[in-house]
Amino acid sequence: MHSMQTLTSWLMKYRFPILCLSVFGVMCLHTRNGQWIGDFWEHSAVVRELATNILQPKHPQLLLDAPHAFYSPYAVIVALLARTLHSGAVMALSIMGLVNLCLLFLGLRLFVFSIVPKHRSATAFYALLLTLFCWGSHPWIWSGFFHIGVLGYVLPYPSTFAAALTLIALGANRLRIETKRQIWIVAIFFISVTVLISHPTTFLFLVVGLISQACAEKGSVPSQIVLVGGLLTLAFLVATFWPYFPMLSLFSDASTSMRDMQSRIMYQQVLSRIWPSLIVVPLIIANMRSNWRRPLVLMLVMLLGIYAFGAISGNYSYGRVIAYIVLLLHVTIAEHLSILESRVHQIHAPTWFQRLIVPASVMALALLLSFAPLRSTLAHASLKQEPTYKSYMFLSQFTGQYDVVMSDIKSSWIVPTFGGKVVAASNPLAFVPDYGVRRADLDRFFDRETVLSERQKIIQKYKANYLLLSKSEDVSWQDLKQSFMFQGQVEFESDRFVLISLKPILEKDTTPCQ
Repeated sequence: MHSMQTLTSWLMKYRFPILCLSVFGVMCLHTRNGQWIGDFWEHSAVVRELATNILQPKHPQLLLDAPHAFYSPYAVIVALLARTLHSGAVMALSIMGLVNLCLLFLGLRLFVFSIVPKHRSATAFYALLLTLFCWGSHPWIWSGFFHIGVLGYVLPYPSTFAAALTLIALGANRLRIETKRQIWIVAIFFISVTVLISHPTTFLFLVVGLISQACAEKGSVPSQIVLVGGLLTLAFLVATFWPYFPMLSLFSDASTSMRDMQSRIMYQQVLSRIWPSLIVVPLIIANMRSNWRRPLVLMLVMLLGIYAFGAISGNYSYGRVIAYIVLLLHVTIAEHLSILESRVHQIHAPTWFQRLIVPASVMALALLLSFAPLRSTLAHASLKQEPTYKSYMFLSQFTGQYDVVMSDIKSSWIVPTFGGKVVAASNPLAFVPDYGVRRADLDRFFDRETVLSERQKIIQKYKANYLLLSKSEDVSWQDLKQSFMFQGQVEFESDRFVLISLKPILEKDTTPCQ
């Protein structure tokens, strides 16, 4: 019995780091398998270009002298890591993803400690547990969310880096207020600039957090508001001088409205996705009368206002703050669970079973809620699988970084990480005014009804050096191969791809008349 009591005490004391280490171990295995999808390939193309030309990078995907909205401080850090380790962009992002996870653990703990008055260690444990597992059906598979079903994929993203820094900054700001050591302002300022450039949506959460903490200070609200307002204004002004892309132009770029429409999903099936976190809403409303100036309450109110504004105005990108609304609801639930746990512990000489009943019950319920995504994540982590990009790695042997590769829209998303530039990308691109034309030209090239002469004009228009045919994506790949292999040269063929050099076509077009 004594040994069980000792073991229980040890588990309760170190449960937060144990949970962190467990998740970190699973994410290491997930990262090792290289199952990267989605926006990872845009970020990896950015890192590759920055690692090649850190001071004056070209566009990471297209053969243009145009900026890119992902040339952020985070991307610069990862590019420097790639250059230091002499590794590719994929490896550098993979390593940085695990660093981001550690920062996220640290940030969540500091944030909880900054807004919860009692039982902080227990609250931090429950907050992490609920953030990972307390979701409804089909939670969003987007960056900015950190449930177990998406965590392994979004770790290398700048949104994860920005979220971790934001939580750290809010913890540091609370420490500044309590200790009156204004030196923390410097760190908070640099974090604010970095977050704003790296992920503007997360900057909204940072702004809301800093304002809420300022409003919670009785007797010094005006001075704190002025200080926070000045800091955020200065951070915004400094961000406008970021040399890699024009911040102000980004907000008015046509691609922003296209991506904004993609964010409409943040307003779809909301209740079914987040219902477990809503159980705490009645408690929050009941407590608002007695302590409405709590930072946690103020943050929830302001974020809900931003979320509603996004729906009313049609600016759906604001809907992405739902990730932080749910995070705050999870923290609130965690706080109440830690209070319940404390009351159970107040029983005279509680047995080891009584001490474990609350955390064990919560863990069982949370794992039950996320059984399917957890099983999928463990399968991706534990089963040795080929990386999703393995079939593209041959490109680096045959194409240069500044060659143009004509490929289908799906392959074009991955090609710039390993091969040359492409004609168009599947996602809207800021600062590329002819994005729509490029996309239409690419679709027309791979249309079965397009004649050879028109395809040749498209090749010459974009000066494509290579044609990449995907046997799974191009239904007419055999016809295209027959059309171009006699004018060009087959450089490589596998069970998935055919790579044809188009340089003879370009040379023929540029040959001067005799």
